[in-house]
Amino acid sequence: MHKRKVDQKASKKSGKLQSTNKKGIVKKLSLEERTKLKEQRAHMKEITAALANIGFVQLQGIDGKEINYDGRTTEMDDVFILENVVLVVEYTIGDPGTHLLKKKIFYDKVLENKRAFLEFVKSEKQLKPFGNAIRKAEGNYSLNEIQLAIVYCSKKDIKSEHRHLVPGINFFDYNIVKYFTSLAKVIKKSSKYEFFDFLNIPFNKIGENIKASAKGSSAKFSGHILPEEKSAFQQGYKIVTFYIDAESLLRRSFVLRQNSWRELENIGHYQRMFLPKKIIAMRKYLAEKGRVFINNIIVSIETDKIKLYNENREELKLLADGQFNNSSPSDVTPASIEINDEANIIGIIDGQHRTFAYHEGIDGYEKTISRQRKIQNLLVTGILFPSNEPAQKRLKFEANLFMEINSNQAKANPQLLQEIELMINPMSSISIGKKILQGLNKNGPLNNRIEQYWYEKGKLKTASIVSYGLRPLIKLDDVKSRDSLFSVWKNSDKKKLKSKDSEDFALLDKYIAFAVEKIRDILIAFKANMQNGQWNVNSTPSDSGVVSVTFINGVLNALRLVIERTGNCLSQTDYVAKLQGIDKFPFKTYKSSQYRKMGEDIYKEYLAEKSTLPNV
Repeated sequence: MHKRKVDQKASKKSGKLQSTNKKGIVKKLSLEERTKLKEQRAHMKEITAALANIGFVQLQGIDGKEINYDGRTTEMDDVFILENVVLVVEYTIGDPGTHLLKKKIFYDKVLENKRAFLEFVKSEKQLKPFGNAIRKAEGNYSLNEIQLAIVYCSKKDIKSEHRHLVPGINFFDYNIVKYFTSLAKVIKKSSKYEFFDFLNIPFNKIGENIKASAKGSSAKFSGHILPEEKSAFQQGYKIVTFYIDAESLLRRSFVLRQNSWRELENIGHYQRMFLPKKIIAMRKYLAEKGRVFINNIIVSIETDKIKLYNENREELKLLADGQFNNSSPSDVTPASIEINDEANIIGIIDGQHRTFAYHEGIDGYEKTISRQRKIQNLLVTGILFPSNEPAQKRLKFEANLFMEINSNQAKANPQLLQEIELMINPMSSISIGKKILQGLNKNGPLNNRIEQYWYEKGKLKTASIVSYGLRPLIKLDDVKSRDSLFSVWKNSDKKKLKSKDSEDFALLDKYIAFAVEKIRDILIAFKANMQNGQWNVNSTPSDSGVVSVTFINGVLNALRLVIERTGNCLSQTDYVAKLQGIDKFPFKTYKSSQYRKMGEDIYKEYLAEKSTLPNV
């Protein structure tokens, strides 16, 4: 963790913003040091609270202890333990690239031989609490059965080139911290299944499961198969109904979208999918009434994670198109349904509150619900998609089904319904615009400058850029208007995107990549011609930076004029040459609604055909 070489541990415990040097002299911290220490403490507190809700126990007496392992001196920040899972946690709020590379040698040594590191821990006096915890764990597990993971917690974004240099560690990025914080606040210890998935530790390696001799595990549940003839669903879409105990369902479930923490647009998703008050009310019902909810739960199940057997115990194998390769039942058929024991393989489309009311909590209801979780069965209706069905098409079907179920009920809030509407219409200009902004935020001049999460401050807000800057520029039109990127995109198949109900998502990705490239070209030229400090986000009138929503929309409108007047985009080199002197342009004199005027003025003064390229 980035910190001055002073003893700040005492100040963290006492809450006093002061430090003690090696001679024991108390030193008052500067304003900058106090601000930094507050940020450090807040960062640590947020992560430790999330891990505590998940079920991890934080070891005391570790923070700041300096050790020498296999010739490499390093400082430990934190260690957490849950059953046989051990987390070595590192915090940083500074430059993650520099800090990470300093830690690389130590991490490589640990990951090269985890057992050797645990043996070292047991004998290292500086890590006595850690050693004691390992010895205690050995009462149930061998050292080889202990799952050791390094969790690197950076407040700032880590560039991909730095991540690749340190393989094998888990990057607990701040957006992912926020995801698990919101998730664990509601469903407490039941969030551990998804967290283990994040750590890439299979469930059969956790706790007592590791004692099982089988490489994989699954469980069978009694149910029925409903073929397309009886459901009116499209060919290949099989429906299964079955009863499953709440604990088994919880272990396997996710809500609506499987990628969860893997995709930034899902961050905060659980805050809208789960209503804490509703969960609490349902737990109260379970504890007091002692009976299950009778409504069925609607889910989707990964086809390659499930096996179906008929009454004769013969497997009914599904082909890639969703059809059975042997006797194909045309009527409702009793079946045995075998589902892998893995996290994130059953997507709950409707019934998330009824399911997660059974979560492993820490409230007064837990004693009663812990028993119910194992014995009470829930009725599940599951959709099995053909394995050759594109992921985007499956997601769209699930989203449509969710909307159908909730359209006449006050279950989901408007913001969530709007997000799902974007999932249903991925070809809309708003959906395309949001994906383009995500691409621009990953690297280039706007790297990490666009607001992606609700908690970010001082970044560019996306709504106005998508609505007023991007929508006219990226519209799928090359006939009536000649000012869109679509009109200059040289792809022979591009008209397919204009057809109603187009599902060519690979082609859509190509268009998004093209748009990102062409927008990035002109932004690179603007940045190259700016003075120091100008290419910063303008959050307040006193900021030296000129990058604002109005500025971005002005640039996008200037690009539209270039396309309209020339029938193409310019090269990055031409933009750089033409925009010389743009640092003197009065960007800040334009109000938020004057982005169109800004774009026109930039075009006329710098980018119009009559502008001659300066000698360079």
